[in-house]
Amino acid sequence: MSLEKVKALMREVGWGALATTDGEKVGVRPMGGWAWIDNELWCATGNSSDKITQLRKVPYAEYCFCSTEGKHVRIAGPCTISEDNDDKLKLYDAVPALKDHIEDPASPEYVVIRLRPERIRLMSTPEMTYEEIEMG
Repeated sequence: MSLEKVKALMREVGWGALATTDGEKVGVRPMGGWAWIDNELWCATGNSSDKITQLRKVPYAEYCFCSTEGKHVRIAGPCTISEDNDDKLKLYDAVPALKDHIEDPASPEYVVIRLRPERIRLMSTPEMTYEEIEMG
């Protein structure tokens, strides 16, 4: 399977669920505002959110996108939190819907989670078994 099949499922589903932990508590949140940029999965969020607090303690996350039929993809890897204005503008331009939620992309409250996939698993077969997806 190819990364393109993963991206197609993600586009079809739209929203995913991002799981983070601080080493004690786990949080899973529905997340939109994402894009693939340079083989990383970037997503917009607020700097004061619980997910950012957790990622500052444990910089690793898993993102899951699931269709109503149960087809899903799980993308896991280390994360960095970018406050760089170039990164913020790049994601802001890549995801037009962000303009409805973020007035100023230079705002310090807007940050970008950059997830570098270490493991991508796709379940899209009737047998409900995972396929390991290789990055480009």
